[in-house]
Amino acid sequence: MRITSMVSPRLLRSALLSVLWLTASPPGVEASDQIPGESPSHPVALVGATIHTVSGADMAAATVLFEHGRITAIGVDLDLPPQTESVDLAGKHIYPGMINAETFLGLMEIGAVRASRDLVEVGDIKPNVRAEVAINADSELIPVARATGVTAALVMPLGGLISGTSALVYLDGWTWEEMVITAPVGLHVSWPSMAINRSSRAKVTADEQLEKRDGRIRS
Repeated sequence: MRITSMVSPRLLRSALLSVLWLTASPPGVEASDQIPGESPSHPVALVGATIHTVSGADMAAATVLFEHGRITAIGVDLDLPPQTESVDLAGKHIYPGMINAETFLGLMEIGAVRASRDLVEVGDIKPNVRAEVAINADSELIPVARATGVTAALVMPLGGLISGTSALVYLDGWTWEEMVITAPVGLHVSWPSMAINRSSRAKVTADEQLEKRDGRIRS
């Protein structure tokens, strides 16, 4: 059986990273290689693994074939082209890359270093803020996320009543333009809590809480 498809070269790297994660989980992560990684110049076949397609039935003892940076075939008993590098994954499992559906990845590198924090812009009403243009494609946290099987992420800004728009991105690419899958995805609004703390332990009075809440809504 042979199933052909034309898939982005990013999936080659994503699949290989997912397999490495499943095969061996290192206790620590050192400085990463350059992003994006190079595609092999020869065919590569991941052989003998159970493939979880998600959109269809699982495939036992199957093969994933990559050529020129693309997935060209998925199936059982494939005829492999000459000079194919076979990677034996018997007993292992291959999954599509996971998606982090809410993250600040690429917008903050080190929380204690102000220059590396770009997730909160100045002001309270910021519908013009676009998360994708602020993403640091060279972030050392991106390869770490990829190594755990995450290949895409919904990156969102923070802060204020209206924080800005989020973007769905690949965790691979030299620039944010190369990383973007879809942008904008949505406008993020942090609506003030309508609940009033009337406890005797409240730090401010109920009237002050109402005034602050209504002031934010009117702004």
